[in-house]
Amino acid sequence: MPERQLHLGYMHWLNGTHWGGWRHPDAPTAQAFELEYATRALRIVEDAKFDFFFLGDTLPGDIVGEQWVTTHNTGRLEPFTLASQLALNSSKIGLVVTAHPTFYEPYILARLTASLDHLSGGRLAWNVVLGASDLAARNFSLPDLGGAHRYERADEFIHVVRRLWDSIEDGAYLQDKRTGRYIDETKVHRLDWQGRHFQVAGTLPLERPPQGHVPLLYAGASELSRELTAKYADVNFTGPATPEDSIAFNTDVRRRAERLRGRVDPIFFLPGITPLVADTRARAVELYEELNELLPFDDDIVEGDQDESYWSGPDWARIKASRFPLPKGVRSVRSLSERVGADLRPLGVDGTVKPDTADRFNDYGRTLLTALAQRTGRTVDNGGVRVRDVLGASIAGNFPLVIGTAEHVADTLIDWFDRGAAEGFNVSVPHLWEPLERFANEVVPILQERGVYRAEYTTDTFRGHFGLDTPPNSFAAPDPEERSA
Repeated sequence: MPERQLHLGYMHWLNGTHWGGWRHPDAPTAQAFELEYATRALRIVEDAKFDFFFLGDTLPGDIVGEQWVTTHNTGRLEPFTLASQLALNSSKIGLVVTAHPTFYEPYILARLTASLDHLSGGRLAWNVVLGASDLAARNFSLPDLGGAHRYERADEFIHVVRRLWDSIEDGAYLQDKRTGRYIDETKVHRLDWQGRHFQVAGTLPLERPPQGHVPLLYAGASELSRELTAKYADVNFTGPATPEDSIAFNTDVRRRAERLRGRVDPIFFLPGITPLVADTRARAVELYEELNELLPFDDDIVEGDQDESYWSGPDWARIKASRFPLPKGVRSVRSLSERVGADLRPLGVDGTVKPDTADRFNDYGRTLLTALAQRTGRTVDNGGVRVRDVLGASIAGNFPLVIGTAEHVADTLIDWFDRGAAEGFNVSVPHLWEPLERFANEVVPILQERGVYRAEYTTDTFRGHFGLDTPPNSFAAPDPEERSA
């Protein structure tokens, strides 16, 4: 077996990542809040020897409105509660919980993660997120998320959490029945942290987590996100469109990490992907287009369902700037036209995009055309691109789709891996269950046959799966950069 191995995570979204996926005839729409729903997915990916089971979490600000954008946000279980149950139903696979520092205190989050790392036998990881809606912040008596200020707060938050994990050293619990000495007080430490955002006395009432520090995951490509990844993350996942984009991103973050950490630490880059596997390439393309037919558009598919003043107002400006798909009310040819920079309304939804029209597309529009060509083979030059296809591509989902046979999907993953564009992938599916089962049962065996992916687990912790060392305890071997304010 080669030393370098590809890593796989599974991102569990109740309705999959395609915004029309939940409407597919084979997609389950009941029992999503029952434990068996999640444990079925867990069994599939642990049997396939995945590195981790990823529980994303975004708190919605408007459940009714978001049903047209990201249906998974309108209904999801609290991740720590679900992960504690999944730990009892698995033995090797890592478990990733998502927690937003803005909505926690460091002491609470440190205790939750340390406890679950103990109960899972060292299989926990924490996915740090900093994005959500300002409306969601109001559920926590906050006026908003704090803008860029939240990154500064998160920096201090993570630092304090790590110190809390270290606050009771390994071997501190003597439990000596002969002497009556229960704990070695020299291995118990108070933080007495006095920072800009937090004042934390310490100490956590439990031994250091089995992994020392619970590994951190982070997603995001902004300037501030790159800095946070470089400073703290063990695993990063984003959605770069090409291997070249991914290589450039990875190189930039690793350079920042060496500067910020003062040493070369491993950071594993696992781009998010959505595979769609079928017996033939043609059938896989059909499946993709069938899913797009399930996307709900506006009643007025050309002009949209908004008042005229809306299109020049701040609400539409925010939607155009957002990375999320268009909500109901602007799933129309008009809204698409404003996004791609060319008026498509005279063509109607089933009209063909001609080269002279495509030449007027902006960068976003050209990105959609490139994605269409890669996914379906439809191009403007061969006359295969309808306005409907472009509109569907703008709504379908966030992560890059890999569409084709199991061999094609495996070849694509290995190409990214061999070129250094990825150490692995965070896999999501357009809907449950068949797409997940096909990836696990057809693509994974090819990766194993090619020698780039494990046939069996060789470790039983998250750090072990990635070959990450246990960090030293900052109290036992203080870092000169540690500070108390």
